[in-house]
Amino acid sequence: MNIRYSITMKLIFSVVTAILFIFTTTASMAQKTYEFSLKEAIDYAMQNNYEVIYSEKNIEAARYQMKEATSYGLPQIDGALDYADNIALPTSLIPGEFFGTPGEDVEIQFGTKYSMNAGLYVSQLLYSGKYIVGLQTSKLFLDRANVDFFKDKVAVTQQVADSYYDVLSTEEQLRVIDTTLKVTRSIAEETRLTYEVGFAEDVDVDQLELLVADLEASKVYLNNQMSIAHAYLKFFLGLDITDSVVLKDEMSGLIDKRQNSEIISQVFDYNENVDYVSLQKTREIRFMQVKLEKSAYQPTLAATINLQANAQRNTWNFFDTNETWYKSSVFGVSLKVPIWSSGERKAKVKQAQIAYEQIGVQQNQLRITLDLQYQTALNEYFNAFTVYQNRDKSRKVAAKIFKTTSIKFSEGMASSIDILNTQNQFLQSEKTFIESGRALLKAGQELERLLTKSINP
Repeated sequence: MNIRYSITMKLIFSVVTAILFIFTTTASMAQKTYEFSLKEAIDYAMQNNYEVIYSEKNIEAARYQMKEATSYGLPQIDGALDYADNIALPTSLIPGEFFGTPGEDVEIQFGTKYSMNAGLYVSQLLYSGKYIVGLQTSKLFLDRANVDFFKDKVAVTQQVADSYYDVLSTEEQLRVIDTTLKVTRSIAEETRLTYEVGFAEDVDVDQLELLVADLEASKVYLNNQMSIAHAYLKFFLGLDITDSVVLKDEMSGLIDKRQNSEIISQVFDYNENVDYVSLQKTREIRFMQVKLEKSAYQPTLAATINLQANAQRNTWNFFDTNETWYKSSVFGVSLKVPIWSSGERKAKVKQAQIAYEQIGVQQNQLRITLDLQYQTALNEYFNAFTVYQNRDKSRKVAAKIFKTTSIKFSEGMASSIDILNTQNQFLQSEKTFIESGRALLKAGQELERLLTKSINP
């Protein structure tokens, strides 16, 4: 009985081990680790972000739309094949006078049992105002698709950068918490040992253990925030949620680059802003819509050639080369001249003109909005820079005070309340300093977005 039990347990252990090995191997193969600097992350997103890929498809669709508009004015060739099997030929009544039998109707059937007609139809548009305007409009659609693609890339750049900053700031806060937690645990342990030999009060021990518990809770919260920040970054990069991302840049290095950049010396011109350029392309398309509606007043000229061959058989032998096919051909020119539409064309022109004028109103509104956004972004950047410098000074002072108080507490010259107050002051100053750094980076990124010059197809 013991032997059987031992063999069974070994078998179960082997199966479980094999399953765990397969699961672990599969998971490790599925998961990938990526290392990115900020620039590398942005470059990667330009190829893999969902919005960028979708926007690029719009350019491809616009190209085919342009080809469609072009082909409308090129020769059109269609073939047709009609086949009929007259199961019962129609019967006609002919007066008998024609056949020498006055007063009687004679039944006559005309036609053959089988018939087939093959035709080739060629048409060529010679002149159409709508066609000319359509070609010009399709080119504008392609231009706007390119501008919107660039606009989406600018937006994704900001999304990736902001999420990159969120991860870095959370990492910095975790580093501060870990360092403080290590120091606080050491002080708490020393205080407990001192208490056990009668040289400290129990309230000091309880106070320090409470500090440790608070720090551990903060660490759990920040770890959860880190997971969320990483999830957003991976989403904007176009990575799978199971992938791992390691950031190569440090927050301090990015802040130094931002401070040393010449972004504040650049001149803002709303005419080069991607949002304004995109709206300008939309206005040009609306203007072409006005021209398109006006072209409805113009005539349309087209030429056609029809080539046909017809065969009629009482026996199904259409592929017999000795039988005759009767050919015919027609060349024609068609001119369509609009005369009267009871006001329909005029109404359509007016609607198109109103839509065009509405875009002009939106342009004026956007121009003022962009100027306000730039001034706001510039002020926020200067303000963020000032706040960051002040927070840097404050956190250095708070760190010095906390360190001094910790030493005094170890020497019995400060209380646990002093430790509590100075530690909270230190943690709060570090938190606000890190948040001010993130705010500075994001303010600079927003300013950079507004100053980015659009492409002009």
